[in-house]
Amino acid sequence: MNKKIEDTDIDKNYLLDVMASFSKATGLYIEAVNNNGESYFKPNNLERSEFCKFIRSQGKCNEKCKESYRVASLEAGKWEEPYFFRCHAGIVIWAVPIIVRGVSVGSIVCGQVLMWEPDEFFYQELKEFNSDIKEFNTLKEKAMKLEVVSADRIQAVADTLFVVVNYLVKRNICILENKDASRLFMQKIRQELEDRKKSHFHKKDDYNSYLKKERKLLSYIRLGDKVNIKNTILNLLGDLYVKARGDKNIIRLRTIELASLISRAAVDGGLDGEIAMTMMEDFNKEICKVDNIECFFYEIYDIARDFLDKIFVLGDKKHISLLKKARNFIIENYSKPIKIEDVAQYLFISKSHLSRLFRKELDCTVNDYITRVRVEKAVELMKKRELSIKDISNRVGFKSQSYFTKVFKKHIDVNPVVYRNKLF
Repeated sequence: MNKKIEDTDIDKNYLLDVMASFSKATGLYIEAVNNNGESYFKPNNLERSEFCKFIRSQGKCNEKCKESYRVASLEAGKWEEPYFFRCHAGIVIWAVPIIVRGVSVGSIVCGQVLMWEPDEFFYQELKEFNSDIKEFNTLKEKAMKLEVVSADRIQAVADTLFVVVNYLVKRNICILENKDASRLFMQKIRQELEDRKKSHFHKKDDYNSYLKKERKLLSYIRLGDKVNIKNTILNLLGDLYVKARGDKNIIRLRTIELASLISRAAVDGGLDGEIAMTMMEDFNKEICKVDNIECFFYEIYDIARDFLDKIFVLGDKKHISLLKKARNFIIENYSKPIKIEDVAQYLFISKSHLSRLFRKELDCTVNDYITRVRVEKAVELMKKRELSIKDISNRVGFKSQSYFTKVFKKHIDVNPVVYRNKLF
């Protein structure tokens, strides 16, 4: 299917601003065309060269220009790189493809230049290219005014334009996808609140069920579990709405309190403390401006998502990748008797290097992190009454129930039996 640039969500005004700046910086003509060769938009007050205006005023030359652009745009999209060509009139132009989600939807056409100083051979070619134009001397005069650009400069300009345009397209798509995701989550929040209103949700007025879900959310934050975070936070906010009976002041207070707890959990998960505090300052400023319950809830979801996104913004990309792989390996294998050697072998790095990464970036040892994951998973299993403490101990990778009890108490402050009794 031949998708057109007109059918996309590209921010036309933003792209126009970039094209205008590009034209001013290079002195070159630029316009956007679709894959049919039709002009879509160009910066205001930007005129084609005198040569091109004259050509387009002659007979069917306008249609020939359109056909040149159509072929060039399709070729540029086919190879996904700038396509250089001589138009039907004989001057140099290039098409930079606009790629949206892997599909070419049009091109940015630039040029209207020569790559050499006009000579007799050029004029002879020019006459052959434009044999149907009677006023050749006028055409020749206008050709003499065309800018001469070296091959190296043309390539550099085309490559720069390609990088800039397609970066902007990807950025635009990312922004739109984030907006769509935000709108979708806001709809889910509204639906959750409506469902709670209709369900006559009457439980005890204490916050025990809310706090249990809060602890679960914080556990998912520490483990970087995005899927469960989204689902849990939605359910948690529904509980908060019911418990607060829709009181905005109470919801604002609990929202700020929850954001603070989330920030601490994010730091436990590896987020830099300075970044966390700065983000919380920004959050507190924003939440003070909000006067809508749905917006309160979206703000708390948004900061939780931002915390997760920034947990691995730690510096060296190779280190980030290794840490992500190490964490994923541990989360997928915590029930097995894994050790630091197993994680290092999986990543094909030394134990000492892996230890340094965890110490430097997560401020804990590899074994500390494995234990943290096991305890968090044990907490999740506590609600399953059919499982004994011994069963849970075995499921989360502890061979000894007594050692599991000791570790659990160290992290949760009470032993597993006392903790489970508090749940029911």
